[in-house]
Amino acid sequence: MRKISLIFLLLIPFLLVAQSFNDEGMMDEETGRESTPSSPALGLGGTLGNILIDGTYYTQFRFQPEITIWKFGLGLDIDLLIDSNGNVRKEDWDSWDDALSKLYYFRFAQRQDPFYFKVGSINDYTMGHGLIFDEYSNMLHYPNVKPIGAYVGTNLKSLGAGFEVFTHDVSKNEILGGHLYIQPLKPTGIPIVKNLKIGASIGMDRDPYGKYEDSDGDGYPDVYDKFPNDPYYWLDTDNDGIPDNMDIDLNGNSILDHPSLNPYVNSEFPGIADNYPNYPFDTQVYPDEAMPIDQSNEITIYGLDYELPILNKKSFGLSHYAEYAKIEDYGSGIIFPGFAARFLIFNLNLEFRSFKDQFLPGFFNHLYDEQRSQVVYTTIESENGRRCYSLKTKESELAGVTSSLGWFGSLKANLGNFAYLRVTYQDMYNDSKTKGKSLWGELTVIPNIIPKLQEASIVYGQSNVDYISFDTLRNENAEIGGKIVYNLSSSFNLALRYNEYYRDLNRDGKIKGNDEIIESMSLGIEFQF
Repeated sequence: MRKISLIFLLLIPFLLVAQSFNDEGMMDEETGRESTPSSPALGLGGTLGNILIDGTYYTQFRFQPEITIWKFGLGLDIDLLIDSNGNVRKEDWDSWDDALSKLYYFRFAQRQDPFYFKVGSINDYTMGHGLIFDEYSNMLHYPNVKPIGAYVGTNLKSLGAGFEVFTHDVSKNEILGGHLYIQPLKPTGIPIVKNLKIGASIGMDRDPYGKYEDSDGDGYPDVYDKFPNDPYYWLDTDNDGIPDNMDIDLNGNSILDHPSLNPYVNSEFPGIADNYPNYPFDTQVYPDEAMPIDQSNEITIYGLDYELPILNKKSFGLSHYAEYAKIEDYGSGIIFPGFAARFLIFNLNLEFRSFKDQFLPGFFNHLYDEQRSQVVYTTIESENGRRCYSLKTKESELAGVTSSLGWFGSLKANLGNFAYLRVTYQDMYNDSKTKGKSLWGELTVIPNIIPKLQEASIVYGQSNVDYISFDTLRNENAEIGGKIVYNLSSSFNLALRYNEYYRDLNRDGKIKGNDEIIESMSLGIEFQF
């Protein structure tokens, strides 16, 4: 891990020497508007209000100062969360990692520039045409978890080549990506074909279980290890504070367990069953079970792609592209043909997709940080509600995916200062039910006709499901969010934000209860000076 971190650090000075900077304007990633900050720009923003994290409401004092100098941008995220008892949330301030997480971003230029980098929050990372990384976010669990991600890359226009490397978290380097491209026909000077780009990509998760801490290194994650700081114990079926392998009454009913079901009883009272054959032992003993982590579970995806810009005018653009991706030890998928068009306020994509068995597109997508591994448990009611805990990875879904053909399309529309619309749809089909139906939409309205209402937006999506049903909006591959911003004065807004996604802990196909709905909500006064 240290070697990988060192490689990322060494790349930056190497690229600085290898490539000169240009003086073109930079594109703001949030607004999409071009700006050229020739002089330093300072800003102080933040939020005062309430926020919901892991089912607990906190009063938040969040300060987000920003500074922009030329193409450099720096943003901080300094938060102070106070619970109902007046106590500061210590998890945000008890380690050096927490101090580093106050960096929201540090960046230079944009991804289309000769040299660029960004460190910190990465909300929508896409590589190639989306078969490997598609809108991946390392901020899914923000503000509860704030990893420091990074990407760095270069576009050597004079050579017709470039590359980029990516990590979701510079301290862990578990989710990694890389992309390299060349323009082999550029020296020919032949119109159109000289712009052909051929690329190769790789994406990997070196440890899908890395999402969960294992403080004592016993192979059982803290999330279901009842004794996370002791490597010798991990289960406590009756939650009495006594480990199962040192408990003579596993189910807590105050009846001595039969030694044939609980070996610890026989170790404490040797021969008790033979000496007292008529003793009313508990013969209905069903201790919980827990599966240890499989340490060898790396997943790697390789890809090849090309893109051919055909027309690039001010009001109209058209390009053709294709992409192939292969999940190591599993299946492959291809986009061919793919077309992208830009016309006035619209951006459109249309692709024909063909997937083999055991392949899912956009494996590293917006919800991947949640789906890479998840806690699941089986409750056996006939055995007094005994639970069997384990971790399920997204990789495990691949075995049940069958080959399919279908279409993918997306539409983006920027309606001036009034609204922004984005819709994507994927319809994959074969002779039987298969994963591959996707629908994702975002609508942001800036309603000038309603006084003081600055913004109203909603986002909803389902990705790679068997079928899209609006009767069951909540499922493991769905997400919903929204935002309302009301203007109070020139520097202050009242903002409400809400987001939720889901996990099916008991594998019953239904989302219900607080444990299976992960929601975040904040309401407060936002300020910007």
